[in-house]
Amino acid sequence: MEYLYNPVLPVVRPGWPGNPFNAGQFQYLAAPFSPSWNKLLRWQLGPKPLRAEKKADTWRPQVYEDDSYLDRPDDMVVWLGHATFFIQLNGVRLLIDPVLSDLPFVPRFVFPSYPIERIRNIDYLLLSHDHRDHCDKKTLQEVLRHNRPRKILTALRMREVVGSWVNGTPVEEAAWYQRYDTPEPIEIIFLPARHWCRRGLLDFNRRLWGSFLIRTDRATVYFGADSGYHTHFREIGELVSGIDLAVIGIGAYRPDFIMAEIHTSPAEALQAFLDLDAGRLLPMHYGTYDLSDEPISEPYREIQRLFAEAEMSERLVLPMVGQPVEVRKNEE
Repeated sequence: MEYLYNPVLPVVRPGWPGNPFNAGQFQYLAAPFSPSWNKLLRWQLGPKPLRAEKKADTWRPQVYEDDSYLDRPDDMVVWLGHATFFIQLNGVRLLIDPVLSDLPFVPRFVFPSYPIERIRNIDYLLLSHDHRDHCDKKTLQEVLRHNRPRKILTALRMREVVGSWVNGTPVEEAAWYQRYDTPEPIEIIFLPARHWCRRGLLDFNRRLWGSFLIRTDRATVYFGADSGYHTHFREIGELVSGIDLAVIGIGAYRPDFIMAEIHTSPAEALQAFLDLDAGRLLPMHYGTYDLSDEPISEPYREIQRLFAEAEMSERLVLPMVGQPVEVRKNEE
């Protein structure tokens, strides 16, 4: 077993040796995951109890029509659908997991009201992992046609995927619990997630995956990327205090025998939010692509019900696609 990290970047968790890497694959040792053809066949060929309800569900997220915020210096987080976010903090502009096109065999349901070239002056591009709904060559190259970011910040060994796409843009790779080399006024740390990587048939977990913490003196944002629920949420909450806004997935969780290892359900997202001890939750990873068996509106309805039951509705943020959310330090 090797432990890999970027030797030029600082480690923020005392005693962290790097990410376990064995037989050419990164490991999540607390709860190992390996894709199973048997589970996949059981899912595809087994019963579909929600088929009729899903077919009848035509709900789509609303789209915000005013893009004037792109010309303002405000601190904001903007959900662009699925797991794509535009974030501006202290004048620094970030674009996370930019995917604004159809996926192979999976059409996109909703788009922002403006074209991708409307987003200018991006300072950093953040890529959480190599899956095609988070790392898209077409969108990435379109972004780079209109922007000259300082760097692409991503996971160990992701350069082998994106390096030839990005026309010389520097790519900085990190292990979990490493802080990227970004000057003030922003700090960006790569953190754990329970997920996996693959672009083809023979490259399972050859690259790392993870989540991001973005921190300035004004606010702290956690972007959970793709992850199943596990102890890393609590560990992150113990390591990093004062998360003001947590961005966590709530979709693609049915059937749970195949999805629970890699995505959070609404109930698990609520628990992860509590583990992180965050001020507000902004859900993502729903309503944009059909990737699983739950009806399209179920995550949106369920997360509201759960927060209402917990008497925390004021801590749930559900913006339209392309609608800016003010981000500020938690005042509680």
